[in-house]
Amino acid sequence: MSLNKLFPALLLIGGMLLMQIHAIQFWTEHTGQYGALWSVLIEGAALWLWSQRNALKNALAVVATLLALTGPLYQVAAPVVEQLRSTQTNTQQQQLIAAEIASLESSLAQYNSNSGTRVGWAARIDATQATLNAKRTELSQLITAPSATPWQTIAIVLMQALALLLIQIVIVLAIRAVSEKPASEWAENAMQAPALKNNLKAVKAKPKAPVMRQAAAA
Repeated sequence: MSLNKLFPALLLIGGMLLMQIHAIQFWTEHTGQYGALWSVLIEGAALWLWSQRNALKNALAVVATLLALTGPLYQVAAPVVEQLRSTQTNTQQQQLIAAEIASLESSLAQYNSNSGTRVGWAARIDATQATLNAKRTELSQLITAPSATPWQTIAIVLMQALALLLIQIVIVLAIRAVSEKPASEWAENAMQAPALKNNLKAVKAKPKAPVMRQAAAA
């Protein structure tokens, strides 16, 4: 390997290793024990298609590259997605607890009203009041909990996603550079092409030898 291809080859190997660390986790999580095979085959197909100097194969390479990039991007964005789900769950819990508090307050008011005319409501009032206090404390904790993903986390995820995109672009450029034929080989092929065409024309233009037929026996 020439020196001008050594650096692209190193970038190619390093970029593939980094991408595969994230991609294998993604495909293993969603396809089970064959996740590593899925990841390696998709990446390998993308590299081979990019190494070909063919428009159709390069178009397929774009699709394969997008598939290869899906896993790493998903793994990087997973913390933000999980935080958003947690925030949504927090909001739903607040609504449920608020409804429970309203019901407990209504029940407590009814119990206090009944205790004014009849005895024996003290225990129920105390239990309802204790439950109401616990629910109010729980609601207060949910309200004071972070309700949105901190901008620092979002910024870090965006930087990681941009880095993965850049690395994927570098991988494509590196495989194109490594698989590119040397200039001398291109020149040799260009010089041989006219001679090959002339040989083909000469073969086509060459008259065919007459076929000798034996005379039929008298």
